[in-house]
Amino acid sequence: MQGIIFNALEEFVLENASMEVWNQVLDDSELASGGIYTAGAVYDDSEVLKLATSLCRILKLPINDGLKLFGTFLFGFLLKNGPIEIQVYKNTQALLVELESVVHRNVKRLHPDAYTPLFEYIPTTRQSGELTYYSKRKLCIVAEGLLTGAANNYHQTVSVEHTECMHDGFERCKWNVTFS
Repeated sequence: MQGIIFNALEEFVLENASMEVWNQVLDDSELASGGIYTAGAVYDDSEVLKLATSLCRILKLPINDGLKLFGTFLFGFLLKNGPIEIQVYKNTQALLVELESVVHRNVKRLHPDAYTPLFEYIPTTRQSGELTYYSKRKLCIVAEGLLTGAANNYHQTVSVEHTECMHDGFERCKWNVTFS
C-alpha cells in the first residue's frame, strides 16, 4: 500500500483523537516499517489493517465504522495531497466514470508499483448507477467512505445499497448508488 494512505491515517488520528493515541496505535501494532511512512513508498498491506484494528480497539469503535469514517476522511486528504486534480469534475458521477482512465492511470504514471483498486461505474439514470469494486485488499468499507467523501466534496448526498460483497464470497463488491 502506498505511504500516502498511511500518512492520511496518521492525520485522521491526529485530527480526530490525539498524538498520544497515534503513538499508542503505533506501539500496539508491531510494524515492520517501525511506523515511519513516506508518501511515495510502498508498504505491506497488513500494516494498515493492524493500525486500523488497533485504533478502533483503543477508541472502542466497531472496525467497519472506523474504516468508513477513514474512507470519508481519505477523499479530502487525497484531494489536498494527492497528485490528481479532482476539482475538474462537476459531480461524483463524472469522477466515477473517469476514475480508472484518468485518476488511477495518473497515479500509476507517478507510482508504477502502486496497486490501485479497480472501480467501474455504470450510470443507470442521471442520478444513479451501479458501482463495482475489485481489490485484493477487500477494503470495500473504505471504498464506501471514499464515495461519501467524494459526494460531500461535490455538495451531494449519496445513498448506497451494497448488493454484492467480497466478504460474502463474491469476486467483487457492487453497490447501487443514488446521488442527490
